[in-house]
Amino acid sequence: MDPMQEDNYSDEFDMQLIGNFLSFASRGDRVGLNQMLRDGISPNVQDYDKRTALHLAASEGHAPIVELLLHYKANVNLKDRWQRTPLTDARLYSYRDICRILEVNGGKDFINDHPMTFRHEQDCIEMNFDISELNTEQSSIVEQGVFGESVKVKWRGTWVVKTVIKSQIYHPVKMILSAKDNTLLRQLQHPNILQFLGSIVHREEMILITQHLPKGNLDGILTTKVRLDIPTALRYALDIARGMNYLHEHKPLPIVHNHLTPRNLLLDEGGHLKIGDYWVQMLYEQIHPNQDNSQRNDGSIMSSNQSNDTKKDIRSFGFIFYQMLEGRVLSNMNFDKSTDFELRFQISRCPNRIQQLIQHCTSKNPCQRPSFSSVIEILEEVSAYLGRAGCSPVC
Repeated sequence: MDPMQEDNYSDEFDMQLIGNFLSFASRGDRVGLNQMLRDGISPNVQDYDKRTALHLAASEGHAPIVELLLHYKANVNLKDRWQRTPLTDARLYSYRDICRILEVNGGKDFINDHPMTFRHEQDCIEMNFDISELNTEQSSIVEQGVFGESVKVKWRGTWVVKTVIKSQIYHPVKMILSAKDNTLLRQLQHPNILQFLGSIVHREEMILITQHLPKGNLDGILTTKVRLDIPTALRYALDIARGMNYLHEHKPLPIVHNHLTPRNLLLDEGGHLKIGDYWVQMLYEQIHPNQDNSQRNDGSIMSSNQSNDTKKDIRSFGFIFYQMLEGRVLSNMNFDKSTDFELRFQISRCPNRIQQLIQHCTSKNPCQRPSFSSVIEILEEVSAYLGRAGCSPVC
């Protein structure tokens, strides 16, 4: 085997091993995690976002996993890409028992235990990508989003995704994300959204550089499995809701996706979904900045106030959640126009409260659709109930 190919194979094998380890921690699988620790894996391995098993166990509420990792001398204060420690995550999701365990073992929260500092505008340095730094020798096509042709390439030794935006998005205007938009997108940091790294304008092409996730997307998972078991569907639904709630709570204006589909919901090494393509709405808005109504590439009309309409994202989420549970083929459905689609649940499989939630999310009347913060609350309550009832932990 060629040495370069051998190194590449080794990298992918190591990431798969790390992904399995982190997945055990995220799911609360103490047996699987303990076996890997006994086999010699370091408790401090990190994924692309520099998150450890301790980060994931703390954010998912798995106290026994936290204690097991600490027994194996896991570093309690490793920081992830967003400078968060496991204690930061435990506090974020209000897991008080885990907070106490981490604090007793020397855990620190470097974000919330210090006064907030403000960065001056001149301190925000633009990250400029040079097209020559993208190594395409071992590149391969990946399905990571809907609105461009994506290729896995290496940038400064790290796998990233290079996406050339399709012409219908920027035609007839040459599309360039402003420096302000680039800075905004790079500053968005959440475990359930794909990391935006920057953009390049090369000749007539607009190129986006984003995080690479090797495990595919939800559309591929549903194609293989058709439908998901309830614990997995609930866990994925929580991932989507948490990521979307983060975008919708952005100040001063919400970041609205408007194009949420199973194809841009991507699986990371720890078995969690991340939301991609959340920047596409910015591209549409820059093409038609002063028009009340805009012609979309699919022929429909997009009004200017649609950019702040969070209810369309809720409806898309409802149909995606339904597809995960019931296995209906909705990939080619226009969620915004599917007013005549009838939801049919297998009563024995799906809890009544989840049926009601999906019905509210997909309601024809936008006023009846809940916010993502309300969705998260319901999903967490149902997950906790199923866990107490003896089902597999789902959150």
